Amino acid sequence: MKILCLHGAGSSGAILERRMSSLRRELDPSFELVFVDGPFECGRGPGVSEYQRGPFFSHTRGYSPANIAQAVRYLEDILEEEGPFDGIFGFSQGSGLILSYFHQQQTVGNPVAVKFACLFSTAMPCSSDASLGRGVISKLREKEYDVTDTFIATGKDLTSEEREFVQILQRTVVDAAIQDPQFPWTDLDVYRRGELDEIPRVMYSSAIAQKIQIPTVHVWGQNDFEYMVQMARLSSSLCEPSMSKTVSHSGLHDMPKKQNEIKAVLREINWALAQA
Repeated sequence: MKILCLHGAGSSGAILERRMSSLRRELDPSFELVFVDGPFECGRGPGVSEYQRGPFFSHTRGYSPANIAQAVRYLEDILEEEGPFDGIFGFSQGSGLILSYFHQQQTVGNPVAVKFACLFSTAMPCSSDASLGRGVISKLREKEYDVTDTFIATGKDLTSEEREFVQILQRTVVDAAIQDPQFPWTDLDVYRRGELDEIPRVMYSSAIAQKIQIPTVHVWGQNDFEYMVQMARLSSSLCEPSMSKTVSHSGLHDMPKKQNEIKAVLREINWALAQA
């Protein structure tokens, strides 16, 4: 059972391998975990301890549709060149990229190269499709709405679609940018003044044409930052409910550590394998 593993932003395959040590000890010996580095060297990422040695990597240069398309192409190359893989595990940014890949393949009608995924503490999932949410984003941009202004989320001059989009941003990336200067999404003014094709296409349930049909397991820490919990919940909502499971553990932005929580994750991984 060969599994590809993708780390978070400003981390590395080696760091994720150490983070997953408790889970790895409980996995069936038939599981072969393959850890890779993202293609772009970068600074230390959010939540990466100062005692962790670099280099550090990111799976993407940014979060525009073109950036996400580039990241998805790189993932496709890994899946082809180092595979075949039975499944894929991701952490934080790595998990977001996996959902981007699933969404793109499903949109264009191509099969995915894995049977299931286990996604830990998923960061904000974005699409490589520049048409996704284009109408809402264009209208907000024309109005020069500041998405960081909490008052506008309830403004009467917003349509229900615009209000939903702004509220999603405020619960996730806006809150993250305010609380953590290391969070990759620092220039939120892009939604007001940026080039239209450079604006990230955040994926959320009502914006995508069809929910992701691949068996997925979503895992996050109950005591993680609230904006990360919101991102993980948003990510889970992108997937067909009958094809997804969720597990919450007592930790922060990390892998589950307690034995009973690890066992719960393993049960859902076995469920996903059975679905596949």
